[in-house]
Parts: sequence; C-alpha cells; structure tokens
Amino acid sequence: MRRTIALGLLLAGTTFALTGQDVLSRLQKRYKKLKSFSAEFTYKFCWKLVGEERQEEGKIFFRKPNLFRIETPERLVVCDGETVWNYTPAAGQVLVTSYGDRNLSPTLKDLISDYLEGYVPYYIRPDSVSGRRCHLIKLVPKDPEEGTEVFLWVDGRRWVVRKLSYSDEIGNETTYLLKNVKINPKLEGKMFDFEVPEGAEVVDLRPKR
Repeated sequence: MRRTIALGLLLAGTTFALTGQDVLSRLQKRYKKLKSFSAEFTYKFCWKLVGEERQEEGKIFFRKPNLFRIETPERLVVCDGETVWNYTPAAGQVLVTSYGDRNLSPTLKDLISDYLEGYVPYYIRPDSVSGRRCHLIKLVPKDPEEGTEVFLWVDGRRWVVRKLSYSDEIGNETTYLLKNVKINPKLEGKMFDFEVPEGAEVVDLRPKR
C-alpha cells in the first residue's frame, strides 16, 4: 500500500513538474518528426448571446509539407500545397484561395508556428479527454490585439492535440475534439487533388497577377 502511494506521488510530482513551454516544445518535436496524420473531429460552436449551439463532425487528413483535406457533411476543403479549394455542395460554390493566404486558409504549420512564436504557454493541470490522460495548457497571445486565449489538451503519451478550445471577444466558444488520431498513415497523393463539380460556381479569391 505504501509503495502504491509513493508511486502515485512520484507520478503526480512528475506531471506537475512540466511547464507550459515543456508541453508545447514536445508538441513541436512531435510535429517535426511527423510526416502525415489523419483524425476524426467534432466541431462545436456556441453562440453565447442566443444560447444556441452548432455541431458537426468530420475527418482531416494531412501530409507534409502542405497537403491537407477536410471532409464534413457540409463542405470539403482540399489543398494540393499551392491552392486551397473550399467546396460547399448546398450552395454549389467553390471558393479558391492561395495556400499562403493565412487569413483565408490557415494551415497546421501556421497554427503551430503561431502558438510557439506569438503565444506564451501556461500549464493549467493534468486532465483527460475521452479517457486519455492529457496536459491542459493555456496559450496567451503576446499581443492581445493579434489573437485570443487558446486552451490545448495535449496527449501526454503520444504528444498530439486531443482538444482545442477558444472564445472570441464576445464570448462565443469554439471547440475541436479529435479522436482516432493516426500518426504517419499512408495517404495517397490523389487525396489532395480537387476537380470542380459540374455546374458549381467558382469564386477565385487569389490575387490577380
């Protein structure tokens, strides 16, 4: 019994010894070694003013350096590394943007770079997401006018993000929950090709040359 208690205290001490920067650095280290990943996600948006909630589920596929594909019942987003296509079947419309336009099509690499360069991480507490032990950290923007506080739940064994949550200036909350995360799955290149559906309206928002 004493041995069990001692082991528990030792593990607890190890957990709390971590800092927010430790967790973020390990997340970056995992990303640098990562070649591809896929996951299922649940997206939830809560309107504070009217007390309503919107939720959707989907899948995300990513392959370095800049290829990604996001599938939900309402839209399909595909990037071939240079161009991003955002297709909404209900509207019959395809928005076309450049990969480098971070305002219109932020990428995983941009996201992690911003977290490391533009935010200060703080360790909150050990927590769990879907039964997995995680480290909850808060990311505070160095410049409050350039961002909002972000909460990350990072898997303490695999060092991948399991949950992400943030609120805007009026209190609306956005949450992403990841499950069935696969590290370095084999993803064929054709997954990141996009063909405009027949009859769809194409709105090209890329800078004119």
